[in-house]
Amino acid sequence: MHLPKAFAVGGSIAWVGCMVVGFTLLQNYAATAGASRPPGHDAAALVAAHRRPQHALIAMAVHPLCPCTNASLSELGDLLARSLGKCDAVILEYRPLTPQNDWPASPSTRELGGVKVPVLIDHGGKMATALGAQTSGHAVFIDASGVIRFHGGLTVARGHRGRAPTQDAILAVLEGANFTIAASPVFGCALELDCKSEVAQ
Repeated sequence: MHLPKAFAVGGSIAWVGCMVVGFTLLQNYAATAGASRPPGHDAAALVAAHRRPQHALIAMAVHPLCPCTNASLSELGDLLARSLGKCDAVILEYRPLTPQNDWPASPSTRELGGVKVPVLIDHGGKMATALGAQTSGHAVFIDASGVIRFHGGLTVARGHRGRAPTQDAILAVLEGANFTIAASPVFGCALELDCKSEVAQ
């Protein structure tokens, strides 16, 4: 039995329409930033122990189950490599106050951009909250004098590598540029959510 030509054409148009709508929704999701706030007054002091004298520091809050975390950490690694030793980093890894038994084990350090970066377990996201972080991948940049110059994300979309313009601005500050970098969008899961996606490696 052959379908009427008009029906077949209509079905093809509907299929193409569904594909376009699905692609558009996916693109909109990838480009939708998560929530963030400015760092608290004590944010720099919170991570001061991890900043060497006369060195800048980037503190990044991440959710280990967020599928976007890998892209954020990769961009952080690129930034550290490009900084040529002028910037240190620390990772604040979110963990619920009562994690399930299958919650992933956390490494004590990660190697990013050829640099060993300490990983601190952030129970209940308390440190992240002090940094203004509400979304995985939120970074706070503290310059060599201990002044917060930037907060936000280092990627350009959810789960996608791509250098955000703020990375070049951070490098300019490391080279002596004297300007304030305000903020940039953060792309990732909400830190307080127990994401069900594949664990980011």
